[in-house]
Amino acid sequence: MPRYKLVALTTPLPGREGDYHEWYNTTHLPELVNKFGMHGAQRYELVAKLTGNDTNPYLAIYDIVCDDPMELLGAIGKAMATGELTQSDASDMATCYTALFSELGERVVPA
Repeated sequence: MPRYKLVALTTPLPGREGDYHEWYNTTHLPELVNKFGMHGAQRYELVAKLTGNDTNPYLAIYDIVCDDPMELLGAIGKAMATGELTQSDASDMATCYTALFSELGERVVPA
């Protein structure tokens, strides 16, 4: 079955950092993983920027294994639209970047 990574680069609104992290860690990640059969998810904080101009300091990576990723994205969109997923007003949606990637080649590990 095909494997995918859904990535989200995000920023909290100024003064709302605590609310943002609380929602992301205790609500958003568990809802997405548990409601949509994802294989896991993890968040990361930017340590150093090497290239590019993206300003988002936080990254979430969701592990997905499914036959039809567009069906999954449609189900997530529907759940957002119907209120089945808990939204937060602490995230700066003007800077948010979310994208879905498919695996391309085998994972490289030390020889």
